[in-house]
Amino acid sequence: MPASFVASLCGYRNGRPNTSDASDKQSVDLGTVFFEAMGITPDKLAPSDAVGNLMASTMAMDLTQYFQIESPHLMVQPERSIASFEQFSHLNATATLRKDSSSSVTRRVKELRDFSASAIIAADVQSELDTHLDGIHNELELLEDRRRNLLDLLGEESLLKLDITVSRSTPGVTSGAVASGAVAPRHLVAGLSLKWTLRTDRAQDCRSQGAKMASLRRGRMPHFATVTMEPRPSMLALLGRGSGEIDCVYHLNLPALSQAIDEYCSGNQPRARLAIRDNFRRLCDQRRLRDYDELREYIATL
Repeated sequence: MPASFVASLCGYRNGRPNTSDASDKQSVDLGTVFFEAMGITPDKLAPSDAVGNLMASTMAMDLTQYFQIESPHLMVQPERSIASFEQFSHLNATATLRKDSSSSVTRRVKELRDFSASAIIAADVQSELDTHLDGIHNELELLEDRRRNLLDLLGEESLLKLDITVSRSTPGVTSGAVASGAVAPRHLVAGLSLKWTLRTDRAQDCRSQGAKMASLRRGRMPHFATVTMEPRPSMLALLGRGSGEIDCVYHLNLPALSQAIDEYCSGNQPRARLAIRDNFRRLCDQRRLRDYDELREYIATL
């Protein structure tokens, strides 16, 4: 079944479907047939707001409502860094190390030096105390230099935020297993990259993010998939036929797209159009391309 909210995001802009690449005639033609299968008429205008942002907010709301009934232990959050979650929380170590704690120690040393200078202390004791305080100050400077050098060597991971995250409480973590006052990070069960439509660079963005998640995780890899409204099988195949960076591609209205492609490729059509249909069917048969309902039902089991 299609996503219940998808029709509200569809419409025409400058006479073309807002799922189409204006510079690609095939995209416009197929997109028009696709909208006809959905019942989207040319007089329905596309939303004035950025459709990608609307897609994220409405989909997050839809999943939240669904899981409240089917899997209330799951939490849906948009725009979250993977470092917020248990399997990737070690990525915060560099940020923690970047915080300079030496300034507070330096301030305490100065307070002790000022106190000793104003107190009635024997001269030899005062001299020895000043020597120790100077030593502490010098050691702090050495430690700070080492910290800066270590940060330069480590660098810092550039992590894209996930468009939508689905998480649950971390298994086996009790209140005593984390530092006093700290909140245990949640366990990421699914991360979704949302792309209203696809271009070559947008597809590469999804794949590189999935590859980075797989290499950086500590523990089980979350379900990672792309959700799109892209009608062209050639673009869908850029993700669906990848080498494992993403689990699959979910489509917001797969039934209408299937109908549109059958119509677009039916009759006495050139061989190229038959290849489009074959490509699409192969993606579906291999379960590289799946329906939106499957996304909700599968994640609810995690």
